Amino acid sequence: MSLVLAAGATLVVSACDREERALGTNRPPEGPQIEARVATVNAVDSIVQARCDREARCNNVGSGREYASNEACAARVRAEWRDDLNLADCPGGIDAKELNECLEEIRNDDCGNPFDTLGRIVACRSSDLCKATP
Repeated sequence: MSLVLAAGATLVVSACDREERALGTNRPPEGPQIEARVATVNAVDSIVQARCDREARCNNVGSGREYASNEACAARVRAEWRDDLNLADCPGGIDAKELNECLEEIRNDDCGNPFDTLGRIVACRSSDLCKATP
């Protein structure tokens, strides 16, 4: 009886996998890739928050300013990072130490000094933020 149940379960799983492939709705693989995706999304969220906090502190958010609102700031900064920091470019996820250095640079960025902005960009390069894959 258990042999029949095991065979039936295998058929059901196989049929579901075939249906998902046919519909293009395959679930992403479990494990490290999911963790890397979450880490990458969280890193982008942290960078967006830090950058928009900096822009607000520097009086760049509001009517007639560089960003009309906090939401506009978040949308623009997120779009800037979408191509630079994603799972395809960072399959191993994000290096937490490098992310913390990037966030610290953003937080310490002086409003009137263009060299601080250049320093932040260097500290936040995706080549530094992405973990090396084995």
